[in-house]
Amino acid sequence: MIKIKSHDGPARLGKIDEEITPMLIDYKKIEKVKNIATPFKIQKEIAQENTEKTIELAKIEENKEKIAVIQGSQYTDIRINCARQLEEEGYTKLMFANTDELLRNPKDLLDIIIQTRENIKPTTALYFPFAPTPIIPILTYLGIDIFDNSRAIYEAKNNNLMTTDNIYPYELYQITDNLEEENMTQLKFAIKEVQENIKNKTLRNLTEQKATTSPMAMTLHRLLDKNHYEYLLKYTQLY
Repeated sequence: MIKIKSHDGPARLGKIDEEITPMLIDYKKIEKVKNIATPFKIQKEIAQENTEKTIELAKIEENKEKIAVIQGSQYTDIRINCARQLEEEGYTKLMFANTDELLRNPKDLLDIIIQTRENIKPTTALYFPFAPTPIIPILTYLGIDIFDNSRAIYEAKNNNLMTTDNIYPYELYQITDNLEEENMTQLKFAIKEVQENIKNKTLRNLTEQKATTSPMAMTLHRLLDKNHYEYLLKYTQLY
């Protein structure tokens, strides 16, 4: 459960087990509830069936401190129902499945995250694994509370340098001698930068800055402002 200290737009600065949110976790140490992995692009009937099986597995899990997985493929209504039922079972940390596919489908990403956030308790934390650093600010702005180090490690293994603004092929930009260490440093900085901007009520400024250097962030920003204005207005202080 997240204890919310303050908002900056939909973004939440708070604490989970004494860790400041948005927070960074080690994906290798995650305790995750058993679930039925389901492809992103699949028939709705199969997505519904697998999601129901995921919920049944969550019901018989005794440790409600584990992270439960929001399945439902590309279907926002199934995702919302899954998140609600997991919450009813006592889970307070929920993880989105298929985030690699969501990153390639920005409209679906926005619809699923925002509708899920709107339909669950404010104290339930949302976890988005495998996020690249340039879009961590806008994901936080949408209401994501937890990130992990899986993308930093993945990019290092693929010989890529991940900075807070971009991802560079190492053969063209030999800036460091230790890719994984540098990627982790950049990731930790990105999280701290977001935390400080929430404190100063300047996270929106940060998301706009990232949009100028990251095509993915730019696409998310434009679709967010175009399709989800009321969501932003609901949480934005008017002066």
